[in-house]
Amino acid sequence: MEMIADMVLACYVAAHIEAVVEAVTVAHSEPIDQYAWEFFRRTKHMRFADVADYRSYVIKHGPFVNDSVAPDPAKNDRKAAEVRQVGNRLYLEKQYIAALVKYNESICWADGPDSEQLGIGYANRSAVFYDLGEYEYSLVNIDLAKKHNYPQRLMPKLLSREANCKDKIAGGHSRRAKPCHKLDINVETDAKRPFCAAGIAQKVIPGYGRSMVAERSFNIGDVILSEKAMLSAIPPELKFKNCNYCSAENFNSLIPCPKCVSVMYCDQECLEKGFQYIHRFECGICEKLNHVTQGTSRLNMGPRAFFYGFNLFGDNLNAMMSFCKRNGRTGGDPFTIDYSNRDPLEEFKIFHKIQFPADDSEYEELNQFYAAVLYSIYIKHPLVRSMFRTKTQKDFFLRSILDYTRIMGFLLLGVNELNTSHLYSLASVCNHSCDPNTAFVEHFGVLKLIVIRPISIDDQIVVSYGPLVWKHSAAERQSSFDDTLKFDCLCDACDVGKMQRMKAAASKLPAVPLHHIFSLMKIFEDSAVSDTKKMTMLQQFIKRYAYAYPRKDYSLLLDTYRDFLLRTFVKEVLDRLRATAAEQVA
Repeated sequence: MEMIADMVLACYVAAHIEAVVEAVTVAHSEPIDQYAWEFFRRTKHMRFADVADYRSYVIKHGPFVNDSVAPDPAKNDRKAAEVRQVGNRLYLEKQYIAALVKYNESICWADGPDSEQLGIGYANRSAVFYDLGEYEYSLVNIDLAKKHNYPQRLMPKLLSREANCKDKIAGGHSRRAKPCHKLDINVETDAKRPFCAAGIAQKVIPGYGRSMVAERSFNIGDVILSEKAMLSAIPPELKFKNCNYCSAENFNSLIPCPKCVSVMYCDQECLEKGFQYIHRFECGICEKLNHVTQGTSRLNMGPRAFFYGFNLFGDNLNAMMSFCKRNGRTGGDPFTIDYSNRDPLEEFKIFHKIQFPADDSEYEELNQFYAAVLYSIYIKHPLVRSMFRTKTQKDFFLRSILDYTRIMGFLLLGVNELNTSHLYSLASVCNHSCDPNTAFVEHFGVLKLIVIRPISIDDQIVVSYGPLVWKHSAAERQSSFDDTLKFDCLCDACDVGKMQRMKAAASKLPAVPLHHIFSLMKIFEDSAVSDTKKMTMLQQFIKRYAYAYPRKDYSLLLDTYRDFLLRTFVKEVLDRLRATAAEQVA
């Protein structure tokens, strides 16, 4: 029987690797543009207008969303039972992931912490995990069911499952019994940045703007960054799958917002932080926001950044306004922060000061439209309305949403899994190259940066936001830049003259022996060989034949390496979730 880790891993890797360029396009699909295009069709007279004019029009005439979507529904036990029955049918059909989504939705609908629908939802979730052989997850949900009014009439069945789980774990059938390779930082770290290798800095490079540069050499396989996101957002389609605060896909322990039916959290800690930083300003208007931003999470990041900063200023609007007025986008360097004694407010202030690296006028009208639309929804929230009363305060709120939405377009790293969005302070300094020397692997708010080609002192450390010279033709890469990524690539691979010289040089290099490649692939297909051994052999192989770069046969090896890094990291994250579950039920 397939375990949930394998299902999630397979779906994730397929979506993330095999359809990168297509995934970017999805991020800008309907219905988002339909509102914008209809708006611009009706307001041709407002071309190049100020965002305040957009706001006035939207509030007066509507963006075609405010009144077309009903208010957030109230919790309802009858609805919880109906949704749970759908989940039961999916469970009997062994559609386990789909069943878990429905059980999570049912849990959200349950009317309060004493509702037996809540306890039954957790119990049903435990049954799925038991069938999948995820006994720690099953025990976590059994415990949740007991704490949330699970009916006594059904308790014998639950207790029997609990005993069976413990017997399975005691018998060595836990999924945690299989060792998991971890991509830990394996070089000296910086004293002020313990999650980053020493010898990395931000520098301003003409044409690129701020850039990540090496002050020492790095070798293939060096893990040089392991960073948690400063801020995250998920698209509406994942609201019953992922944590609304940290974005983790966490089927095993998601708990609902106690007030609305639209968001879930990993645990009580994420719930409390999520509510304090952001959700208290969204609770009750989530469905309107979801209707506007459906299909993407990027649009949510502007308002979220504002409310996150507002909370860090202690809800002191005057203090935040004063800081922002004194500190425009004059330039911010996150490498100056002492993360060993992390101050989130200082990190936010650096984010606020980051300069725009290029003119983004092509997106300006869309940014202004969505800033006005989101403002028109947020300002009707009772808490927001009570905090932003004067015209000056409301204008500051509006222009901050616009400003942070703009900068997010530059800072978010290419395509993220299932179109979630994450802001990383340090990793966001990395620029794109179609011929990168590092790969970033990311899974729900955690990112690691691994060297895939040797890096020398003063080299720029670059990643790919999607297009790769050895996988995509020049035409495909240019299409991605024009249609989705919206920037001009400056890398050597996109310089026609340099690329021709690189190919000419590559044609004279010795080929990588085919029988060696076949031997390596045979080992990769052997399930008896550990991931750690496979990783070591692959890194040694790439180092041995580094002379062959940029021959296509060698580049294909780099592609295999990138894919394997991602699969390894996803397994690491899932293993960590299992460990957390085991600690909860210990």
